[in-house]
Amino acid sequence: MVRLIFIALSFSTLSPAAQVQASAAFSGDGLRSFYFAIGNYYQVPEHEVDVVRVRALPPDEVPVAFYVAQRARVSPTVVVDLRRRGVSWADIALHFHFGPDIYYFQDGPPYGKAYGYWKKHPPRDAEVIDAVNVHFLSEYHHVAPELVRTERLHKGNYAVVAGAFEAKSRNTGDQGKHAEGNHGHGHGKGHDR
Repeated sequence: MVRLIFIALSFSTLSPAAQVQASAAFSGDGLRSFYFAIGNYYQVPEHEVDVVRVRALPPDEVPVAFYVAQRARVSPTVVVDLRRRGVSWADIALHFHFGPDIYYFQDGPPYGKAYGYWKKHPPRDAEVIDAVNVHFLSEYHHVAPELVRTERLHKGNYAVVAGAFEAKSRNTGDQGKHAEGNHGHGHGKGHDR
């Protein structure tokens, strides 16, 4: 019930067009596609993604949990449990002896600022979520980071953006690129900085 209220409140801040798209994503296929992409990108079995999903982490934060878990070499549930206790993403990085700058990716937030910016100014949770999702989706769908950011502004959340990219990929006949696990960039390892 609380989850439905949260989703309903999230939708109320979106434009009518974005609400329709978000509704489609959360109806099953779009969200399922987003979780499949996360598992494929971070090279984890589907049941691990399901374990994180049932712990009620907001969908846009799930890629962050897998990113940190992979970097820290811990189970994603350890990261999720910290987050559910209210620990910020910057403090979660510190918990695992990383600086908050682990969330910095080339072409990601903080836009136009030096790499060391987040060493001195810990990122807000929204900045971390944006940075990780933009990096993940741009690499996974082979699109420019700017396109992911633009689509996020129009569609309301990253699950909807991922669903739109996946649908476009299917429509252009590029169906096999993700299913075969052909990433070609060492995805999820944090090396693409």
